[in-house]
Amino acid sequence: MKLNDYVQVVRPQYVYLRLKPSNSIRNNNTHKIVRAIGSLYKNMLESIKREREKVIRAFGKQFVIPTKISLQLAAKVGYYIYIENKKVEFYFVIPKQHLTFMREKLGSTWNDVTIEEVENIPAFHEQATKYQLVYKKEDGLSLAVDRRSNDLLCSNLNIVEVLEGIDKVGIFYNFIPTSQYGWKFKHQSTIEKVKNCEPVDRDKVGFLYLLKIVMVMIDDLMNSVAGVMGKQQSTEQGTNILASVLDRLNGGRAISESTVKKGNSIVISTQIIVLSESSDKVRERSNARSLASSFDMISQDNELIYKPLRSRVRFTDYSLGAERNKVGDEEAQNFITLAGRDVLERYNFIEKIETHETEVPEDLQTGVMCIGTNRYRGKDQLAYLSNDREFRNLLTLLIGPTRAGKSNLICNLAIDAIKAGECVIVFDFIENCELSDEVAKQFPNDKVFQIRCDNGIEGLGYNEVGISTDCFKQYENAKRQTSNMMTLVNSINTDESRLSPKMERYLESASLVVFISGGSIRDVFSVLQNHVARMKFLNNVPRTQHDNLAEYMDSLRELDDLSKDGQISGTKTSSIIGIIDRLHMLKRNTYMELMLKKDCTQNVNLVEEMQKNQLITIKMPQNMFTTDSERDIYTTYWITKIWLALQVRADQIRDKSKRLKVNLIIDELYQVDYTEQFITSKLSQMAKFICKPIISCHYINQLRHMRDELRSANTSYMLLAGCDKKNYDELKNELYPFTDEDLRNLPRYCSMNYIKSKEGYARFITKLPGEVNKRSVRS
Repeated sequence: MKLNDYVQVVRPQYVYLRLKPSNSIRNNNTHKIVRAIGSLYKNMLESIKREREKVIRAFGKQFVIPTKISLQLAAKVGYYIYIENKKVEFYFVIPKQHLTFMREKLGSTWNDVTIEEVENIPAFHEQATKYQLVYKKEDGLSLAVDRRSNDLLCSNLNIVEVLEGIDKVGIFYNFIPTSQYGWKFKHQSTIEKVKNCEPVDRDKVGFLYLLKIVMVMIDDLMNSVAGVMGKQQSTEQGTNILASVLDRLNGGRAISESTVKKGNSIVISTQIIVLSESSDKVRERSNARSLASSFDMISQDNELIYKPLRSRVRFTDYSLGAERNKVGDEEAQNFITLAGRDVLERYNFIEKIETHETEVPEDLQTGVMCIGTNRYRGKDQLAYLSNDREFRNLLTLLIGPTRAGKSNLICNLAIDAIKAGECVIVFDFIENCELSDEVAKQFPNDKVFQIRCDNGIEGLGYNEVGISTDCFKQYENAKRQTSNMMTLVNSINTDESRLSPKMERYLESASLVVFISGGSIRDVFSVLQNHVARMKFLNNVPRTQHDNLAEYMDSLRELDDLSKDGQISGTKTSSIIGIIDRLHMLKRNTYMELMLKKDCTQNVNLVEEMQKNQLITIKMPQNMFTTDSERDIYTTYWITKIWLALQVRADQIRDKSKRLKVNLIIDELYQVDYTEQFITSKLSQMAKFICKPIISCHYINQLRHMRDELRSANTSYMLLAGCDKKNYDELKNELYPFTDEDLRNLPRYCSMNYIKSKEGYARFITKLPGEVNKRSVRS
């Protein structure tokens, strides 16, 4: 049987982790990483595992003997700082079997670090200049320790100032877990030597060390002689002089608190190697010496000196051929440091995380509407708007300046919704309706239903309610149409004053009488102005509705102007002058006037269209209107039609699960003031009717009416890169721990999100979904 059939030697495999720092990096607790590395130590027995076993019987008993064992070779951890003229990178070399453990430890030590697994790390030529850094004195004495200090890294990076062209340097820390057995005894022995003024040099064969040993022996001899001779004064003076010289040579008898604490520290065998490569050998050696000398910054009881290293350096080798220093965990904190705010501001070419990173909650990692890719500690995860039954219909507000990516995001949200079998309505009144055209391009023709308001003009009315034979339904439908009619007329307003209560009563009465008889909005105005039309519709009111409408019918009769003989001769127009004024303003717009003249028999039925898995575009090009108020009136009419259609659909389909979700997209709502007011008044109800508003703006404070309602409506916010600081200030408390600096540093086409989730609100940053052309669902 061959030995390798019985014993398997398992060599550790290594992975490379690249670390990207951020402005909020703190190096106060990196000694915990050193302790984690120290915990990887295994003695020989712990490294042996039984792979196969065999049971044998002998002497009447059963014995289990191994038929194959595996020997797990010891592993190490490396930390590598790579420096070029305009480049600084930080890497860890981690044993694959301990990767999860070490990643967790790195992440908990540096909360805002991004950790990426990479294939390779920058290497140096075999002929590169190499120095090893070793303790000048015994391991028991400590370097300077200050957990608040980042001085060593700052000192190391000064080399950047002298690097030229393709020069590069690196520092590799090779941490080898070691046994703690006997450490305290060794440490105490060193302390005793210092107190006894004995030499504690690491080099035990150098001339200086031998000189110190001779001087100690002479000092002991003189002390012995002085004791025999009764401590004569001359001998005592000679002894004091010699002791003083020894103190100077050894660095004194006092020891620092760092050295005292080192005795109780976790120690780890450490090899420190400085590498340098350049096209100019003289400059190469100079750079190496400069970098090695930068370690003087942490000298205290002990110090690091550099020596040439001749052996080949391979970063995955267990030992790199350099001398080992037994370094305490808090000493090693000097070595394991990342660039913090001060360093990053000084060397702005260091690649870093520009913004704070947080994780996406589990329930937002799946869903329908993807809002981008979140990166957390080097890992990418997709983020979605909540698909929870209670939250999926809540308002989402997109905030960003021009060219920030809002249109692309809207296209992607529409694509996701249509793919999920939902309905999308793009309510477009901006310029030439480029947004709705852009969204429509992503779908085949059979998935797009376009309503061109400047072509194929419909009748002005609310045909969605239909005609019912049920008495109560008739009355309810008339009431709904009347409510929307009142909203429309009040939007026709230049001085921001509503109709007087009396005029509202007349308008309400006329609307109910007309709508209960199947009339249109045009008929409402006719009934108010013309006594013949008024009489006709009063006579057409079904007898079954007389009890419901008696009060309103009497109100309408108050408008009759009677002649001396008691006959109706006209209308008291003074009582409805405000309504007539609004009618004239309505007619100023060519399209509205033509719509008034048409009946509603050929109108689109929005209730039916909402129940189809399709994109509905309602296009209202800006050239349809001569003033902003005309556009506001027109958009108010269409938004009231949509709202009425949602209500009618809810009546017709009582089972909510059978209603298609309607995603209502409105870009720059703040441009139509009264429409914004109307949506604000219905915002808390829309979710009940399975309608999700998606609204965009440049600033939150542009939404004058909706602004205060947003929080109570459980709104989700997406602040796109380029947002003004005022937007952050509006949500400052909600967005914590993100700062205005995080918003300012957002890369292009990224978003800072405050999204409703099952656990409350989630705060995270995403890179917006990619180009829509790659996700288009065109056949």
